Amino acid sequence: MSDSAAGSSDLILTNAQMRMADQITIEKGDLSGIGLMERAGAAIAQSLIRCSRDGGRVVVVVGPGNNGGDGFMAASLLRRKHIPVTVIPLVQPDEIKGDAAAMLDTCRRAGVKIRPATADDDLARLKVWLSRSAIIVDAIFGTGLTRPLDGWFAEVVAAINESDRDVFAVDIASGIHGDSGEVLGIAVEADFTLPISACKWGHWLNDGYHYAGTLLPSAPIGISDETLREVQADCSAPVCYARIVDRRLIRQAFPPRKEDSHKGDFGELWIFGGSQGYTGAPRLAAKGAQAIGTGLISIACPRDVYPILAASSLEVMVHPQEDVPWQRADTVVAGPGWGRESSKELAELLSAGATLVLDADALNILADDSKLASMLQSRGSITVLTPHPGEAGRLLGVATGEIQQDRLAAALALVSRYRTWVVLKGAQTLVVSPEQHVWLTSFGSSRLAVAGTGDVLSGLIGGLLARGIAPDVALPAAVGLHALAGEEREWHRAGQMETVIARLVREFGC
Repeated sequence: MSDSAAGSSDLILTNAQMRMADQITIEKGDLSGIGLMERAGAAIAQSLIRCSRDGGRVVVVVGPGNNGGDGFMAASLLRRKHIPVTVIPLVQPDEIKGDAAAMLDTCRRAGVKIRPATADDDLARLKVWLSRSAIIVDAIFGTGLTRPLDGWFAEVVAAINESDRDVFAVDIASGIHGDSGEVLGIAVEADFTLPISACKWGHWLNDGYHYAGTLLPSAPIGISDETLREVQADCSAPVCYARIVDRRLIRQAFPPRKEDSHKGDFGELWIFGGSQGYTGAPRLAAKGAQAIGTGLISIACPRDVYPILAASSLEVMVHPQEDVPWQRADTVVAGPGWGRESSKELAELLSAGATLVLDADALNILADDSKLASMLQSRGSITVLTPHPGEAGRLLGVATGEIQQDRLAAALALVSRYRTWVVLKGAQTLVVSPEQHVWLTSFGSSRLAVAGTGDVLSGLIGGLLARGIAPDVALPAAVGLHALAGEEREWHRAGQMETVIARLVREFGC
């Protein structure tokens, strides 16, 4: 998935919010409906030129609505650049109304080949036109679809998927629900998707992510950032604020260091963890914190594993957890490799005022102890839960599969139940604040699915919080940095991520 480009929006909207933004823009007189469509068409044409492999024929398959209108406009602009282009309306041209009809007229005036295909008898000819293309543009429905595809439109989508050609989806792959990401009967399997104005939830949730291919930076079409944020604040939607984690946000977590700074300026982090057979987890969390320059790092562990951890940690201080001066900590991470025998220590941490990051076994202890859960719910200080789907299921009392079916709903449910920040790990990790603001991570790789990477992430989160970075920057930045590191090739085990993360931080200028 691509990072946000200059000028593109990093917000995530629902279908209704996007329609409202269009309407507000038109009512304000900023742009007409045709003006918005013209700009969308220009953005599509520019992106197609970049995505097309060899400059061959572009075949634009259009539906009856505004998504089709965008496709008509893009085709006319391609024709003016002397790029061979054919448009295939899936309804008779006289059935196309409104602004889309105006774009059809523009297309005709530009001399574009228009070849309607509207019935089963046209399927063979449609397949011939698709076979002559270098790239196919899906401008059939976009986010306007609300019911399952069937009949002629389903046959067309199947033909596109069988064509063995690159496919470029306008706004969202037709057949994917713009809000839920569900497949409505059948959906276009895109190689590239260009969100119009802003990303939609359907790009990320359920199957939507898999049908998007490479998700390009959203195309600005003249709708102001002010308007996009205004409509996103409409709380009839699941969340009132949602954005994609990008490099710009990560950079905010790493302000330049003053020349006369010292280690005390960069926070004190304590990590409670480790048990027999699991001594590596707290060390990996410490490595994550070290990679981002946390000032002071200490590990508190059960006495029976103290010699192992003390002998293997150079820059990190190690103490038996039974009697340690952790109260001076700015932030505490609890849980990596801890085992489930530390309820007493967790209760002590919950009753104190330090910022607290709960990971791994600390989450499992919480799930099994209603008294500790009550302490967490009434806690006044910043607390962060960092579950993977299995741990999230235990915290909510549901199966892991239910978490994965609707990750956004699961993350919101965790926030509602425990009144904390939540980092729901997995593909497109979600960060949710107690106010139910959401950040979604577009970076990452399945290479992160190895033991220990979650421990590194807990150290990154704890380290940034200890350094005094506000949680609405620290958490998404930590998750984004961790995911970016996951895309790199110079590591194959979690213990090597520290070097990669430190290099990325330096590249951010810090």
